[in-house]
Amino acid sequence: MPSAARRVAVIGAGPSGAIATDALVKEQAFQTIRVFERKSGIGGTWVHTPHLPTGIPSLDDVIAGNADVAVPIPGQLPAVTPVSEAVNGHQQRFSDTAIHENLHSNITPSLMSYTEEPFPDKLSDHTLAEYGPGAPFRHHTTIRDWVEGIFTKGGHEKLLELDTTVEKAEKINGEWVLTLRKASSSRNYWWRETFDALVVATGHYSVPWFPEIPGLLEFDNKFPGVILHSKHFRNGNKFKGKKVVVLGASVSSHEIVHEILPFAEGPVYASIRGDPLPAFGWEPYKHPKISVKKGITQFDAKTRRIYFSDGSHLDDVDHVIFGTGYTFSLPFLPDVQERIRQAYRRLPGVYQHTWNIEDPTLAFVGMLGGGFTFRAYEWQAVAVARSLAGRAKALPSIPEQLEWERKRVSERKGGKDYYSIAPNYAEFFEFLREIAGEPAEGTTGRKLPKFDPKWLETWTGMISTKLEAWTKKRKVAEQLEQAPKAKL
Repeated sequence: MPSAARRVAVIGAGPSGAIATDALVKEQAFQTIRVFERKSGIGGTWVHTPHLPTGIPSLDDVIAGNADVAVPIPGQLPAVTPVSEAVNGHQQRFSDTAIHENLHSNITPSLMSYTEEPFPDKLSDHTLAEYGPGAPFRHHTTIRDWVEGIFTKGGHEKLLELDTTVEKAEKINGEWVLTLRKASSSRNYWWRETFDALVVATGHYSVPWFPEIPGLLEFDNKFPGVILHSKHFRNGNKFKGKKVVVLGASVSSHEIVHEILPFAEGPVYASIRGDPLPAFGWEPYKHPKISVKKGITQFDAKTRRIYFSDGSHLDDVDHVIFGTGYTFSLPFLPDVQERIRQAYRRLPGVYQHTWNIEDPTLAFVGMLGGGFTFRAYEWQAVAVARSLAGRAKALPSIPEQLEWERKRVSERKGGKDYYSIAPNYAEFFEFLREIAGEPAEGTTGRKLPKFDPKWLETWTGMISTKLEAWTKKRKVAEQLEQAPKAKL
């Protein structure tokens, strides 16, 4: 990097924004650090929003990649404009979160927490009932409190602007110019601020992704409310006595299927296109009230029939829940957003999921998956903070970075395969640790330990906990089915 940044903006106050902020502060190298969060509280995707109506304004726009567009900006700033649905509506802006009542973390605390911020030893009643007193998972309220604690314990809340959306970020004359909008008292207040560097920590769990399946849009138009996304699942009560298909084989699909089991009519249908996740196998689906179907090949709006790849079909399904993940969306970065539109479910032009290749004063924290995710955010944050402070090892040349991207696209295409750091955890962590180096002498910079192979052993044990819970639930259900029925 040519010179150290002095003014840095962080977008997002979720887990990745929290650790990015802390890492920047502890470098003790920046004159200005500002954090902008569009929600009214800290926590990002871990903020529960049950008060917000669920839904997608236009499934057509989502599938076509035309959702979550940039909003018009007043011609002269600063400015004040009235609140409107187009600018402030949570469904138009995809600002509601995917948190359901019983959502808990699915990674053990020792791997998910940051090195200096362990999770509290606190279990919800649901977690206790599901996994017992030794459960390695934490309820979403605990995760949010933990994220908030990173800001408050470090005194970082004074850097934070809540209810403030970054509507545009553009590089002008060597500076990042941010157009900001704060919603307050039924008004939108607009202004601009300038920075040397920008850290984007907005996550990638806002805009749902749906596969293109013949008849899907026509089906959705004729039977509104049947097609849902896992983002909008809140609890199983809504599905009492309903005929439900859950599409997808990810962790969210596992959870939703089992949340619905006590309420749904007959079996819950789990539609799986290929093989299940290797780590879990078929165990999540062995319950007697779960019926496994192949991938959906067609929706017939005329007959309300759904066809599967094995030639079978289902009629009069009440709900189809797509547990198919999300797509990247950064409407405030026009150039990056256009690159995203031209790619398949990935963040293009970004090296190691972290640095914008053409201009590393733009960096990303939290735009990855595949496990160890919170811990990986910390490694990203420290490497980025130290790079912006001018203290890190230089990144490879631009041609080398572009070759990394080209090779990854060739091997993994897009989607989760592309932005997952599995199974090369050690390689990714050690690369970032090498870039970051040690904290500068006399500073409070965060120190990154070496990747410990024992973390992988802990990972395996975490999977075993979930497998054992599913097996126990299946055996109880089987015993109930075999028990003699009382005569009336």
